Amino acid sequence: MQVRSSLKNTTWLYIGTGIASAIVGIISGIIVFKLDNPLFAIAGALAMVFAVITVTNLDFGLLALVFMAYTRFSDVLVSFHNLPSIFKPFIALLIVAILLKWIIERQISAGWGRSAILVGAYGLVVFSSLLYASDFAFALGAALNFLKDGIIAVVLVILIQDGKTFLGVVWVLLAAGIFVGTISTYQGLSGDYNNDFGGFGQVGYQNIIGETEGNRLSGPVGDPNFYAQAMLVLIPLALNRFLKEKRWLLKGMAGWAFLVITLAVVFSYSRGAAVAAAVMLLFSMLHSPPRLSDVLIGVLLIILIATFIPNPYMERLGTLTDVFGGRSGVLNDVSYRGRASETIAAWLMFIDHPIFGVGVENYPVFYQSYSRKLGLDPRLEQRQAHNLYLQVAAETGLAGILVFGWLLIVMMRGMLAAWRKLKDAGEFLTADLILSFATGVVGYLAAAMFIHGAYPRYLWLLAGISLAIPKVADRVLENSEKGLDDSRN
Repeated sequence: MQVRSSLKNTTWLYIGTGIASAIVGIISGIIVFKLDNPLFAIAGALAMVFAVITVTNLDFGLLALVFMAYTRFSDVLVSFHNLPSIFKPFIALLIVAILLKWIIERQISAGWGRSAILVGAYGLVVFSSLLYASDFAFALGAALNFLKDGIIAVVLVILIQDGKTFLGVVWVLLAAGIFVGTISTYQGLSGDYNNDFGGFGQVGYQNIIGETEGNRLSGPVGDPNFYAQAMLVLIPLALNRFLKEKRWLLKGMAGWAFLVITLAVVFSYSRGAAVAAAVMLLFSMLHSPPRLSDVLIGVLLIILIATFIPNPYMERLGTLTDVFGGRSGVLNDVSYRGRASETIAAWLMFIDHPIFGVGVENYPVFYQSYSRKLGLDPRLEQRQAHNLYLQVAAETGLAGILVFGWLLIVMMRGMLAAWRKLKDAGEFLTADLILSFATGVVGYLAAAMFIHGAYPRYLWLLAGISLAIPKVADRVLENSEKGLDDSRN
């Protein structure tokens, strides 16, 4: 019966692929004759071929989703090349493909229901704030963005089901890091800041230290601090693949990834990223004390990276001690004065609106009324909280921070439990990879202490992968036990 069912599913797959291919051919032919520019026809045909491959191979769709999200591929095309968004229709296509697979195979992916409830609970808080937010347009925009990002998180949980797929996702993340990191490394080392590489190598002329300003790389994100936060996640993954990968080509790619991703963070001049990197290192050492060989390799890598660190960045990092220098130390730095005002204002907003907050994306609306009372920040424009957790508290109150906090706890606890189970079972390679990913997530969350949630897609992408990891660990253990039984028989 299983053989007949498998043949039936395969037949349906072939039929679907054939129909889709025929449609692609017909539409492509029509486009060629109707459009004046044949490049549009070629682009349209390629897009439809891409769609067919996605429908017939969900793993390909998953990897494409991760790459596009992490490089902000669609956003760059929209902002810099005036092209329509390809990300929204691609997500819709993936959802349709998932439903078709479930219908044809009569089997629903396991382990995603709890994750959907967690993401949905936070979504309920977000959409509820539309009822009382002072600026409804701001709140509606944030709610609709969350809807897309929340769906992406659940889609990732559905599609990441085993160790092989998880490893593929890791390599695609590193490929994204290599792509944008290589551009940033070239810009930082050559001083070529005039070329933005089609929007994937953006540069901002911003504050470095005191009244001094300079070029800070921001990749496809457009802001150096948020760019550094996203790239920081990839450093432990690149290091893991460099140390654990057996094939020299992949080991070389991982080493390349580690170098250019780390330098991208350096050339962003982000102080928050430097602090988050220290937190990542501490987290990793506490959970997996390094061997002597790992320490030696780490020291060599640090020496290598240190040779590329610009002096202004070292001076900028030196100002971190001003935080512990009392009020006068903070007030000596323009950036610190603004940050202090923004975080205190967020706390005061939470105190004044403790249950439901002021409404999603409404912190900027209320900021000036609090800033004028504090007298720290002379700027008169709308500002952000520059602390993700205080932002969530100020905008969604206890309702939001409790649900959001629970989501983060489930993410981290699930990953650490999966790591321990695999390590105890002797599955060290997957266990180490999971710990490396968890370390990257810790770095992202640590950096979020210094910046708000302006680019939440990164967070929900990481959340989706994190929530899928317990199922990945279970599948790895199942396959390991099955292989053991087969060898005994």
